[in-house]
Amino acid sequence: MTRNFTKNFSWIFFLFFLIFTLGNNTTLFTQNQNCNQPINLFTSNISNFSVELNWAQDPSVEKYRIRYKKIAATTWNYQHNISNLNNYSLTGLSSDTMYIWQLKAHCDLANTNNSTWSVMDTFTTTNYTVDCNGDPNGTAFLDSCGNCVGGNTGNLECIAFSPNVVVTLSNTYCDSLSDLIISISQDPNEPDMSSSVCVSDTGYFDFTGLSTNDTIGSSAIVAGGGYINVTTTLMVDFVITSSKISVKAVDDSSGQIYGTFTLENLLPSGVLMVSTAPPDNNNVTSGNSQIVFLEKIFVNPGQSLLTFSTTINSELGDVDTQSFPFSIICTPVDCNGDPNGTAFIDSCGNCVGGNTGNVACIPFSPNVVVTLSNTDCDSLTDLTVSVSQDPNEPDMSTALFVSDGGSFAISTMSVGDTIGSAVMSANGGTINFTTVLIVSSILSNNQAIIQSQDINTGLVLGSFTISNTSPGISIFSQSPIDNNNVTSGNSSVVTFSNVFLNPGQGLLTFSTTINSELGDVDTQSFPFSIICLCAPNDSSSSVTACDS
Repeated sequence: MTRNFTKNFSWIFFLFFLIFTLGNNTTLFTQNQNCNQPINLFTSNISNFSVELNWAQDPSVEKYRIRYKKIAATTWNYQHNISNLNNYSLTGLSSDTMYIWQLKAHCDLANTNNSTWSVMDTFTTTNYTVDCNGDPNGTAFLDSCGNCVGGNTGNLECIAFSPNVVVTLSNTYCDSLSDLIISISQDPNEPDMSSSVCVSDTGYFDFTGLSTNDTIGSSAIVAGGGYINVTTTLMVDFVITSSKISVKAVDDSSGQIYGTFTLENLLPSGVLMVSTAPPDNNNVTSGNSQIVFLEKIFVNPGQSLLTFSTTINSELGDVDTQSFPFSIICTPVDCNGDPNGTAFIDSCGNCVGGNTGNVACIPFSPNVVVTLSNTDCDSLTDLTVSVSQDPNEPDMSTALFVSDGGSFAISTMSVGDTIGSAVMSANGGTINFTTVLIVSSILSNNQAIIQSQDINTGLVLGSFTISNTSPGISIFSQSPIDNNNVTSGNSSVVTFSNVFLNPGQGLLTFSTTINSELGDVDTQSFPFSIICLCAPNDSSSSVTACDS
């Protein structure tokens, strides 16, 4: 009885277990029936630290999950939410190590319809030698500059440090100012320059009168294989001592400072130029060039052999030295700086002839003409003064016009009145103006200031003072400064319309005194016979009766 019970119990327990298991398997089958287990797992592109995992593509899968571990490890590493359809690159592995991996499919984004883990697959990472770029079995290497090049780096091997240097003087005449031009360039893949020094064994820089922001030359800078290409103005940054200055290179377009260097006079003779390159986070250039043009600042020595020497250091410790000798000769130099030239200083103190293109000045001899519209006593008349100069005469500085009789009708004038006109020509006749004479201010009954106003533009081209001096009048004018002391030819005709009052009968004399900018003085006189018109043979008639 007991034995049968045991058999029955065992059979019932087995049946219950079978039903339970089948029930659970039925649920699992139902849950996963639309999400297939990934198949056809294999690996490719195995390297020291990475592998590409592959499997058969299933269009019903939304994403995958991967788990992998070293063969002897007890825990798994996971990669989630993989959207690739049939492959994944796994990185960060250990070299020469066996791994196992599996794949699970997720057939919906809600993560409710998933497959079981796939069968396991294995792979073993390689143990290739790693190049300087980190590539197993790669061909990259460290070049002579200490950089990783070749292989997959995209970098070329550096070449020998061999900067191209040229030093030039604009002239080699003794004791004369010369332009100093220094050109330095490098080919791509040369070691970067760290500093450059240029020194001479004689000669000196002329720093006389220099101050901050004075311009002393220009430069052209190309860097980054042409990525940077600018022209700059060389300006005094600051004066360190009477024998040493700092120079800055200022971009002509942006005003950016592209670098600084120093110029120094050495004792007992010679010059020193020092420039330091800014760091650029690498030790190889992409190609560069710079031309420094120092304008009329270097003074050649006496007749001798002048030698410039350059020392250029690379960021890797390379040193390049070069020398540039110049034979300085003493040849007679004319005032234009031309050896054996024919230019000379004329009587006006200007350098003319030779290669100057200038003609020697001629004596100061302005042509003056004075005209009255009538010579009737005690009557108003037009007074016209004409002054002209031939080309190459010394410039006029001041002009004084006086008379020993007569007067201006200043008491009848008001500010703004037009009292005459003028026609002026300058620069050899290339510039011409027609103006009106306008009273700008009345200082007293005997003095007024007159302006000459252009009838086309309204611009005031000059002014002068008219005065009654009892007896007579005076007109004073001063020429504007034009930065030279010789004229190209000029003329002016000034007419005071009906404002000069003739004196009584007698001799009226006008005198002109014109001074040049060089101190020449020209004086001229213009006499007029003033008459009172009376009845013929009426000697008893008075002037008043005659006028009436």
